[in-house]
Amino acid sequence: MLSKKKIKIMFLMASYEKGIGKKDLDRVKFYKNDYIRFNILRTVVYVSIAYLLILGLIVMYNIEYVLKNALSIPYTTIGIYAVTGYALLTILYVFITLIVCSVRYDRSRKRVRKYFKYLKYLGKYYQDDENDEEEH
Repeated sequence: MLSKKKIKIMFLMASYEKGIGKKDLDRVKFYKNDYIRFNILRTVVYVSIAYLLILGLIVMYNIEYVLKNALSIPYTTIGIYAVTGYALLTILYVFITLIVCSVRYDRSRKRVRKYFKYLKYLGKYYQDDENDEEEH
């Protein structure tokens, strides 16, 4: 038998599954540490690609100067600055990723727990309905 409370819960669950629930359920498939490690690895790859592209653009912008002064440019100093900048940028982005992914995972976990609580409630409700029908 349908009740307003049951219909309301079913509607909330369906809207959750269609909306943010997709991402939440995908996130909580992993353990928290695995989810964070995967995102940190992804961040390092993207930061590396972006940093190399930016360095390439800087070199291309200054290509005339580079070609004229190819023998007198202090490559070791530039290399040290480039590696230091890359390391600092990567550490910064890894730290930000760690915080953001941890917060996202915790929030998703909380919403998924509520979702499964509703599922359990509906399962119990349906089981009670079946038992009532068998008795009559």
